Formats: sequence, C-alpha cells, structure tokens
Amino acid sequence: MAIQKTSLVEIAMDRIKTYILENKLKENDKLPTEKELIAKLQVSRTVVREALRSLESIGILKIKPGGGVFVGDSDFRSIKSILKHHYEAHGVKIRELVEIRKILELGALRLIIEKNLDVDFDYLESLNQEYYQAITHNWDTKKYDQLFHQHIIQEADNETFYNFTEVIQEYFSLVKIDLMQSKKDLLASYKEHSEILAGLKNKNLEYSHKIMSVHFEPIFDYIYEMEGLKEDGTN
Repeated sequence: MAIQKTSLVEIAMDRIKTYILENKLKENDKLPTEKELIAKLQVSRTVVREALRSLESIGILKIKPGGGVFVGDSDFRSIKSILKHHYEAHGVKIRELVEIRKILELGALRLIIEKNLDVDFDYLESLNQEYYQAITHNWDTKKYDQLFHQHIIQEADNETFYNFTEVIQEYFSLVKIDLMQSKKDLLASYKEHSEILAGLKNKNLEYSHKIMSVHFEPIFDYIYEMEGLKEDGTN
C-alpha cells in the first residue's frame, strides 16, 4: 500500500539525515553508494531512490548522475531555525505567502520555456501518477503534489531562484495550511498538473500560466474563507 511505502520513505529520509549528523558530514561530502544505503537501511531500491530524491528537492542532498550522492547546503538547518524564530516572533500573512508562491511558480514556467530547457517529463509524470494513485485510493496526496511543484521549480535550472522557493516552502511547513479537498477537486488538480506539463512540452507559456493560475484558485478561496473575506476582499 502507498501509505506503507510513504512511511518507509520518510523513515529512510530520517535515517539518512541521522547518518549525516552522526558521521559529521559537511557540505559536498559523499554519502555511501545506493547499494550500500539499501543494505544499511534494509529497504528496497525504490524507497532509497525516492528518499534521496525527496532530500535533494529540499536541498539536503545533491545527486550527481554517475557521480554519487553528496551533502547539500550545510546551512539548511540554520535557515530553518531562523525561519521558525521569525514565524514565532512575527507570524506571516498566509495570503501574501501564497501570492509569492504563485509568482515563483509562474516564474519557473517562464524560465523553463524561455531558456528552452530539457525537462525531465518522465519523472514529473511519474510523480503525477503517484498523486493520482493517492487520490483514487484515498491515501495522503500532499507529498506527491508538493514534490511535483518542487520539481517544476527545480527544472528552471536556477539555484538562487530555487533557494528562494525553498524559503517560502519552509514557511508553508510552519503555518501548516490544511486544505481539505474532495476527490473530485483532487482529480481536477491532477488533470491541471497534466495540462501544465502539456503546456511546457508545447512551450506554450500563456497556456501554462493560465492553468497554473487556475490551479491556485482553491487555496486562495480557502484563505479568503479563513480570513472571513468575501471574494472581492471586503469584510
């Protein structure tokens, strides 16, 4: 079951992070090979690969094809601590946060198309299929939705841009927005993912932007409801 798979991935991620700490690995230090990690963690190759991908998507690891796995940003934990302190001290306006996130994702689509980048559509489509499986089987959908969006931003091939989005994502993890959606709404979200990818494949920026904007509408509706606002922003 996917719930079990997700749990194993999360356990593998925690054990990899523990390994880094216990062995006092620093930025750019190399981790054991995939085969060695499978033996150490006692999980399947699929689980190890997904755990590595997930850790790479948040900057903890760097994966070099054919070159191995390395420790990523050594300041990642300190950045999280700073954000947590800022959030506890000052809070954050959720609507403004989502507006920034939307701008960044629209920007990622623009960068990909304007730079004519070679996108890993196979991986993005596999994430979206995992998302679909989670929807149809009533499993937790948030993980695959988040990975899908993170990877689109990563495909923009701009490390500074990606780091900015990770700061915003860290705030999201602190405020814990819990958007409850029906299966019908989630399936619409899955189709929007597919349409965003179709727009990227066809290098149609206007279409990709339009679908991404539609994709953000449910969370804006949720925030307006939370804030007690009408659609026009009045009390």
